[in-house]
Amino acid sequence: MESVMTLTMVLTAVCVVLLMLLIGIYSKNLRKIRSPFTLGLLIFASLFLLQNLVSFYFFFTMMDYYVADVAMHVFIQTLLQAIAFSILLVITWE
Repeated sequence: MESVMTLTMVLTAVCVVLLMLLIGIYSKNLRKIRSPFTLGLLIFASLFLLQNLVSFYFFFTMMDYYVADVAMHVFIQTLLQAIAFSILLVITWE
């Protein structure tokens, strides 16, 4: 179970990096375009970054309290989130 939570923490760190890249792109676009949609994307990514930083903190400090069933659920959710952010980054990068 500890290895599942360790993988979850690694995926959460990957999500943080992906979101920071997205925020960088959205910030650059906002300076150029100044559209409400781009501002919305920047806020969207920023809130997800905050959520992932809080999650990482709780995973790190409370790893021992997660039961195996919950740990697997959290891992799958984080994996899907990392895949979604990766797809969004690839689409945004183009």
